[in-house]
Amino acid sequence: MLLGLVSNCWRTQLAEGIPLDDLITEASQQGLRAVELRQTCLGGYEQGDKPLPDAGALAALPEQFPAMRFNVAVNVPFLDPQFSAADPVFTAGRWAAQAVSGESPPHLRLVDSTTIGEQVHATAAATVVYQLTRSLIELDGMLSIENSRQPWMAFRAVFDSARKQLGGDSDRLRICFDPCNLLFSADDVDPTAITRSLQADELSMVHFKQRREGSPLPVVSEGEIDWAAQGRALRQIHYGGPGLFEIESDEQIWSHLADSRRYLHLLGLETGGASADAE
Repeated sequence: MLLGLVSNCWRTQLAEGIPLDDLITEASQQGLRAVELRQTCLGGYEQGDKPLPDAGALAALPEQFPAMRFNVAVNVPFLDPQFSAADPVFTAGRWAAQAVSGESPPHLRLVDSTTIGEQVHATAAATVVYQLTRSLIELDGMLSIENSRQPWMAFRAVFDSARKQLGGDSDRLRICFDPCNLLFSADDVDPTAITRSLQADELSMVHFKQRREGSPLPVVSEGEIDWAAQGRALRQIHYGGPGLFEIESDEQIWSHLADSRRYLHLLGLETGGASADAE
């Protein structure tokens, strides 16, 4: 498993003025091999009130960190039937994904934190997702959509329908799978059962995070997601793709990442990279 993190883990450090480059350097030294560059958590690599990823500036990262794999993540209402590839946030994310791709295909991840529940209409939303994926295919890239606060079955229906429309290009659309986000959905699903129902080639990445009594934790540890069961389920479906931490940001981010790695290591989850004992 290629281990990494989402840059919103560094929200506290970026707000203190620590350059993103310094944070990536530290992550690399600690054995992490992937960074998902999350909109609003890019420091000097984004512009404007939104803000938007700056593709021109981001293009320097693959050259500076050739051993690190990068992708870009933006928050857009991709499940809204009125959404389109002309949206400025999506457009900025698309070009940024190309800029940081290095020797890998461009990879843009979308999360929709506004379209929820009965607002999700599978047929119309699937057409939008299909069109957005085609936009990434034009760059020889891949689109990931993350399960967020939507009912899982509605989200899954959108994904399946869009993949059907893509035909031979269906593998260019993947799921960014976040088991913890399933706890926010309205359909009260079993996160471990959902993981067992997936196929490894449907996934682009898995996000590692945890919550307890409804509150997110700054470490991956015991909590409402049974990560031991998740690990067994991921092994059962033969998943070996990226695993990215998306824990709550605070001053102790590096020690919390080390503790999270130890915890997953003790559960038998292969974390790759440097030793789980790294500080």
